[in-house]
Amino acid sequence: MRQKLLLALIWLATACAIVILLQNPVQYAGTIEEFIWLAVALHVLVLSLPHLKYQLLLYAWITYCVGLILDLFDDLMAIEFISVNTFDTSLKHLGFMLVCYGLHTIIQQKRDTITALNHEIAQRHKLEQKLKFDASHDELTELGNRRACFEQFERLCASSTYLYYFDLDNFKQANDRYGHHIGDKILQSVAQAMSKQFSADACFRIGGDEFVAFAQDTSLQEEALRAALMEEVFEYGVGVSIGKTKADPNIDPDVLLHQADLDMYENKASKALRMSVR
Repeated sequence: MRQKLLLALIWLATACAIVILLQNPVQYAGTIEEFIWLAVALHVLVLSLPHLKYQLLLYAWITYCVGLILDLFDDLMAIEFISVNTFDTSLKHLGFMLVCYGLHTIIQQKRDTITALNHEIAQRHKLEQKLKFDASHDELTELGNRRACFEQFERLCASSTYLYYFDLDNFKQANDRYGHHIGDKILQSVAQAMSKQFSADACFRIGGDEFVAFAQDTSLQEEALRAALMEEVFEYGVGVSIGKTKADPNIDPDVLLHQADLDMYENKASKALRMSVR
């Protein structure tokens, strides 16, 4: 309300001054124009006051208005009543330049703020991606975890021929004998070998030394696959038991995993029998 009242007073005073000056329009034609520009400048200043937090811009606009007022004194007074009137044009130019500088500074600050916000958004996006990755991947091997396996199970079954189930033999003994750092190395090496044999997105670590993989290739040979997985870790005395079953998206994931698990245990039992005979 106070702002509207002040604006009304500015334009009322301007209108009264113009009416008075129109009594001699030839002499005061330029002065009338300057009164209008002063009213416009004051109008903008009043509207901007609640929002002007940048002091330099406020002082610059006031300087410009003071220059306009002094310019009016030059036109209205026959003699130089105020000696500072000689600086009216300089004050207007100074005020205008300060306004330009203030606006430039504000724009630059906004750009810096936008750049900082964009950087923060990018960092937050990276953090969200990392959290999403960590939630669906095994930290040690970087393969998908059990949760990711079940979330993608139906899709992978639809595009795969076989579901493979892997269990490392003698892993606990190797882990106890050589230390946990070697145990971690074994798991990482097996995970890398699986990623080469299958697609990295189709391999999952679902337990301590248990892995699952989906395969489209029907020509994979068990012994060749076992040799490829154990190539980097055979020296630690570990082996791998392999089970598989046909992938079928219409069968419950737990049922398919159980079938592959049973086949893996049959494979483990047959290896143990061959070793005992030897």
